[in-house]
Amino acid sequence: MPQIRIVKVVFDTIIQDFEIPSFRGAVIETVGRSHVIFHNHLSDDKLHYKYPAIQYKREGNHASILCIKEGVEEIHHFFINNIGQVRIGNKHTALMVKNVSIQTCNFQVSDEFFTYQIKRWLPLHGENYEKYISLDGLVDQIAFLERVMVGNILSMAKGLDWFIEEAVSVKITSIIKSNWTYLKKKKVLSFDLIFKTNVFLPYGIGLGKSSSIGFGTIEKATIKKLAI
Repeated sequence: MPQIRIVKVVFDTIIQDFEIPSFRGAVIETVGRSHVIFHNHLSDDKLHYKYPAIQYKREGNHASILCIKEGVEEIHHFFINNIGQVRIGNKHTALMVKNVSIQTCNFQVSDEFFTYQIKRWLPLHGENYEKYISLDGLVDQIAFLERVMVGNILSMAKGLDWFIEEAVSVKITSIIKSNWTYLKKKKVLSFDLIFKTNVFLPYGIGLGKSSSIGFGTIEKATIKKLAI
């Protein structure tokens, strides 16, 4: 059961969801591409497939950065170099810090279940999407999404050097909405839903594909829908 530090930095800059990749680019430009942890690309521009220790998000309407584990140690490179305006899309703005929060989380598998809401989760890509749409019936589709979620949790844990030996359980209780969105100019299906799991997950972290740019963010469950 690892203890992991998490730092959340919220800026006074207002952004939209579609501007998060531009916000990420602005931070990377400020820090410099030599700091791989900010962009997860190796020197030959190949992806470094590891759970992102620095995640770019919106907190309310504000640009924010979530730093996990080694990301906490690396964020000072941004503060050292953040001395002027940055470009986010077509606008230039100064990234002024609105607030900073620090917490230490005990990741664990429990005998009880925790309820979460996840927003803009991307469980379906490539073969996963083809398998999903081929399923006959909502029950089978929900079960498929639950298996993907288990895989996302295990992948997150492995990226944080936490190798879970216990069985991980996930139960999707409500699908709030599903939307088509664009990721790297391709249409992808995202989900907002409520689920239960026996794994403790701190609010704000991301699960699944493109969690580094705000997809699949874990939040407190505040929307109640009829259980599936």
